[in-house]
Amino acid sequence: MKRYFTLLSIGLLALCALAQTQFTSGKFKYEVIEGTNWVQIIPKSTSESGAGYSNLVSADFKTQVTYDGVTYDVVGIGANAFYRCKLNEQAILQLPEGYLFIDAGAFSYTELGSLKLPTTMELIHPRAFDNNKLAGVTVLAGNPYFAHLASTQGTVTYTMLTNKEKTKIIFAPGAKPTQFSSGGTTYLTSITIPDQITEIGDYAFYGNPTLKTVNFHAGITRIGDGAFYETLLTRVNITNPDCEIGNSCFSNSQVGSISLPQGMKKLGNFVFFYCVNLTSLTLPEGMEEIGKMCFSSCNLTSVNLPSTLVKLDTCALQDNPYTSINLKNVKFVGRQAFSQCLNLTSVTGNGMLEEIDGAAFTRAPLTTAYLPEGLKTIVMNAYFRCTNLNSFTVPTTVTTITGNPCVGATSLRAFNVAPGSEYFAVYDGCLYATGGSTVKSEPNRAEGDEPAGLTALVGVPTGWQQSLLSVPEGVTVIADQAAREATSITEVELPSTLAEVRPSAFSSITGITRVTCLATTPPVCSGENGNYFTSEVYQNATLYVPMNSVELYQNAYIWSNFQHIEGIDTGDVPILYGDVNNDGVVNITDATVLINLLLIDGPLPSNADMTQDGIVNISDAVSLINYVLNNE
Repeated sequence: MKRYFTLLSIGLLALCALAQTQFTSGKFKYEVIEGTNWVQIIPKSTSESGAGYSNLVSADFKTQVTYDGVTYDVVGIGANAFYRCKLNEQAILQLPEGYLFIDAGAFSYTELGSLKLPTTMELIHPRAFDNNKLAGVTVLAGNPYFAHLASTQGTVTYTMLTNKEKTKIIFAPGAKPTQFSSGGTTYLTSITIPDQITEIGDYAFYGNPTLKTVNFHAGITRIGDGAFYETLLTRVNITNPDCEIGNSCFSNSQVGSISLPQGMKKLGNFVFFYCVNLTSLTLPEGMEEIGKMCFSSCNLTSVNLPSTLVKLDTCALQDNPYTSINLKNVKFVGRQAFSQCLNLTSVTGNGMLEEIDGAAFTRAPLTTAYLPEGLKTIVMNAYFRCTNLNSFTVPTTVTTITGNPCVGATSLRAFNVAPGSEYFAVYDGCLYATGGSTVKSEPNRAEGDEPAGLTALVGVPTGWQQSLLSVPEGVTVIADQAAREATSITEVELPSTLAEVRPSAFSSITGITRVTCLATTPPVCSGENGNYFTSEVYQNATLYVPMNSVELYQNAYIWSNFQHIEGIDTGDVPILYGDVNNDGVVNITDATVLINLLLIDGPLPSNADMTQDGIVNISDAVSLINYVLNNE
């Protein structure tokens, strides 16, 4: 008697089969589906070489099996059941009535003449036939869900599995044995999609080992996820602008030529990922969005984006050798969209860009950051490890920078902010948020001017040359990765107003020997990774805090990592004048270091100001030598 169940119920029952009773009967290993008297065929072996079956015939497939006194109905082919098996290249295997489903990978890499499905078959996983070498799949008349379509390609007729209406290809054959008796094989290398087909299903041709050419007609409305993944397909020519192209549709294929129609609005995720033969790309007008990793890891040397494009999603064009890109009217550049583009030296556009996501230009050899007026948001590490970058000017329109945008940009000595910005300013070369206030930015700040309105330290340039980082009063937040990799820093002074330090603020700096924090309440460290300072700093540096707050810091998250915590009078900053090398002792070595810094015009630490006149010069070197001579 036939039994019909909903597709959802069959799928859920198959998933429930994990860790259930298993046994062998006849040629197959079975697994009991929990809560039923049903079993499914499962792999006999779990080795990489195959599932352990060979030389099967239709009579081997039973509808009922008995184990331990219980009789079970066989209802399906489980996941990977015949993976990499040579079942019988000269056979047509017919599954009996009562079989309901075929799970993922069941016939992946399987060599078989042909497969015939019963009228009871209800559910076939889209990945059931990956990388197969089957002649085709036929379906007995009367099945309410599936049918088959014979299509002549050249001189050979191939049989494809379709939906009941024969408008959607569900599975296409990998090979066609011309004569089962002789074992001869004609492989599918080219196919013209039949006119009645409007949709190519998910993974329909996935991993076909010989397919090189596909001719699409104008009536195709959808090409499913992974439909031509890892085939030998060399050319894609689609003429219907309303055709939906699924994720990973042509990934890992041999595609070297793409023709898409004007008016097509979107390409999904991974569509042409790792198409290494693709060297040139021109997308049609009307295209508005390129999905995640769509053209990642190709071999593109030239890219021409349409003027209608507004969004490049995560990793959309990463890891390609092109040297320049014109964004035209793009508004959003996604995370790592151009990362690992190791030849990219020029980025231009029409000034429509509004947001640059994190790591967007990672390791690109740009010398100037593309930051047009109109830009609103820059996400942390947008120009991560751009070692040639020496110019970064924040436009007046930027209202949000989530963290240091240029960690690892070793050539960047100072940030710049366009005049008139109400949200950001530069002080001592470092980038600060202002909370709506403005300050004079370097180099126009007069000597002795105190900064006003600074609320957060956003970024210290990786190529910064100073040893003392003194964060002004009023600042309440040290942003994510604010000073990460700024390895010139040996001393940090944090203000009494500081309330929060965010993750990795001072990570990768091993030479810090002195940290002063004047906040009476330990600033909150707002992450869980603990990577705020390096382990060397926790071990070797001294943390100076207000005298009455020592115990608070000794018990506070992150601050308690410091092995040396000392109290100071509130407002006193323990600067040991003359200790130029910050080793805690003033001696002749400090005098030598200061003289060398003066001779090479190197960075001059504030504690070298022996005369305390606000300027470090040769007079301070003389005073330091006299101090050493008089105190030895």
